[in-house]
Amino acid sequence: MIIIPFDRKLDWRNPPLVTLALIAVNILSFFLWQSGDDRRYMDALGYYQDSGLGKIEWLRYREHKGEATAPDSGEEAGENFAAILHYWQMIGDAPFMHDLLEGRIISPGDRDYTQWKEKRQHFNELMSRVVFVNWGLRTAAPRWDSLLAHMFLHGGFMHLLGNMIFLLAVGFLVERAIGHGAFLLCYLLVGLGSAGFDFLFRPDEFIPSIGASGAVAGLMGMYTVLYWKRRIRFFYFIFVYFDYVSLPAIALLPLWVGNELFQILAHPESNVNYFAHLGGLFSGALVALAVRALLPSFKEDFLQEEDEEAEFEQELSRAQMLCDQLEYRRALPLLADLHSRQPGKRTVLVLLQEAARIDPQSEIYHQASQRLLSLPAVNAEEQRLRREVFREYIRHARPGFRLSRKLACELFEWFIGIGAFREAEFLAKRMARKQWVCERQAEMLYRLADLAVMKGEVGKSELYRAAANSM
Repeated sequence: MIIIPFDRKLDWRNPPLVTLALIAVNILSFFLWQSGDDRRYMDALGYYQDSGLGKIEWLRYREHKGEATAPDSGEEAGENFAAILHYWQMIGDAPFMHDLLEGRIISPGDRDYTQWKEKRQHFNELMSRVVFVNWGLRTAAPRWDSLLAHMFLHGGFMHLLGNMIFLLAVGFLVERAIGHGAFLLCYLLVGLGSAGFDFLFRPDEFIPSIGASGAVAGLMGMYTVLYWKRRIRFFYFIFVYFDYVSLPAIALLPLWVGNELFQILAHPESNVNYFAHLGGLFSGALVALAVRALLPSFKEDFLQEEDEEAEFEQELSRAQMLCDQLEYRRALPLLADLHSRQPGKRTVLVLLQEAARIDPQSEIYHQASQRLLSLPAVNAEEQRLRREVFREYIRHARPGFRLSRKLACELFEWFIGIGAFREAEFLAKRMARKQWVCERQAEMLYRLADLAVMKGEVGKSELYRAAANSM
């Protein structure tokens, strides 16, 4: 089962810098630090098999387990000897590995001791060059540096990709709620908390645990407690069925915990460390409770703002749907309310002007058109929209279009700047009839004359130059 919250959009005006930095560190660790790990790992296991070390240890392991010690003919001949499989089976047996590495399985008095010790030391050296083995978390042989390092290592590209998707999906929500510095500290804390479950439930593990999933699960636990009873929209996937559902955020915590418990019971031999996921969820929930109580930078107002923004976007989507269905009279009051809440929102103004077109003499139509024309037009799409609104407004407005002198002068200069001759000429005539004078009118008239020449209208060019010379 997969459950991912998709309730709020990533705001690039206030980017989640720490979340993006953590993603970058994980990616760089995988492609740079772990580069060549597969080759080094296979070289080590190849030596384990080819040197005969695997055969020595496997026979002693069978003796230790009370099994028959005589190998079959294939093993004796060195054929089909699955040393790699046997190696993983042995390191999964913590008591045996402790005794083996402490010299209690093959002791100094054993006839194979010298040969075994030499080969085992070389094999350990080869394995120490494998990043995920050397820096992974092994509860049977813990190191303080591996407690942090294992959170930034991954077993393969798909392992990395899955963790980074969840890190981005949940991380930016938590980071925005508590701030950059607190988020980084909490991320490391919940990562350590996830490792705590390893020590609690798998205290003698020689198989290295790696991956950001424990820390990411910690963020998921934090998210549910920080957002608490606020209804959020999330995507879920169960076997072949998927859908979106809206629930209080805290409801996700038992769902995520239940999923991890199910995975532990259903797949006890899995290589996935579900205990680390559980540890992350619980530690994340506890850290979030502490944040809500103690952290000055955690503001309920921020979450309230997010709720209001989510509600705004939902109402805007409804207004868009009504406009698409040509239900303009139903859309108008909704759009007017949205405009009053966010007067500078271009998408709202576009829909409001479109809906108000059903009554081109209404005040709301004139105001929406004028407001759209006064917004800055920086990119090509905004410039195209401004030009279309102007053409539509002067054509449909009743009893006629209304522009202030200031806006008319601004549009006159802007149309000249983008080479829109017809629109600039229209405004020039309008301002002449009203006897409006702009700050740089003479200069603009000269430029309008140049545009007229480019359009092949030399007679008009001379008229504009004469008007400019008379000023």
